[in-house]
Amino acid sequence: MLDVVVLTVGPLLTLEEAKQHLRVDDVDSDAIIEAYADAAVLSVLNYCDRKLVPQGAEPAFKAAALLMLGDLYNNRESVVAGQSFAVSPTIGALLGPYRSYRV
Repeated sequence: MLDVVVLTVGPLLTLEEAKQHLRVDDVDSDAIIEAYADAAVLSVLNYCDRKLVPQGAEPAFKAAALLMLGDLYNNRESVVAGQSFAVSPTIGALLGPYRSYRV
């Protein structure tokens, strides 16, 4: 899992948190869950054009990453190459205040 996302605190999501969110108890899916969790964290950081989570914003970024993780995990069989991906309104609302816009 990524260990440079939140300054001085550690990873944004632990494997245990990801599995609890997905309601997965077995260890057979650990590798794919870790990959999706890493992708979810990178996705929310990229959405905000940030390299690190701003201090104090950890709960919003964690919630958004968990929602993204759920989307990735639950829709893993229906992904079509070349298909565009939109951020859900909930994720957009959580991250909107932290998003950097380039002009």
